[in-house]
Amino acid sequence: MICIVAFSACSATQTKGTKTAAGSSQIRTSNVTNSVWGGVYTLTQAEKGETSFRQQCASCHGRELEGIEEFCTPPLAGAEFWRRWGGKSVGSLYERIQTTMPENRKGSLSGDEYAAIVSFVLKANELPPGGKDLPSELSALNRITMTSRR
Repeated sequence: MICIVAFSACSATQTKGTKTAAGSSQIRTSNVTNSVWGGVYTLTQAEKGETSFRQQCASCHGRELEGIEEFCTPPLAGAEFWRRWGGKSVGSLYERIQTTMPENRKGSLSGDEYAAIVSFVLKANELPPGGKDLPSELSALNRITMTSRR
C-alpha cells in the first residue's frame, strides 16, 4: 500500500516589531489571540461532533481517534496529533478537515457540523469545554491557537 500524506500549507503567524512607550522594540503575533485552554466549545457541541465523527470519520480515523495505519490516516488525539497541530490555529485544523474530509465527499458537511467535529477532537484531547459553541467562521477560528499546555 502506498500512502500519500499531504500537509496543509498553513499561513504562518506574522510578527511585527512595535515600539513601546519606553521606545524598546517588542515582537507580537498578529493573528492568534486565544488558546484552546480557554473553553472554546461546549459539551453539547462536542457530543454532536462525536455523533458526526462516528458516522463520518471513525471508519478511517478509528473510534478512539487513534488513526488507522492501513488507511494511512493520522491520529486525531494524543502526542502525534499535538506534534502535527501544536502551535497552529484551530482555524487551520477546521479548514483542513473541511476541505479534505470526508475523503470521498470533501466539504459536504455543514459548517456547524465541521465545527462540532473539531469540538469533539478538542474534547478527545482533554481540552476544557466552555460556555459558547466553537464558531464555524474561519476568521474567528484563526484567532484560537492550539497549545498542548496552558
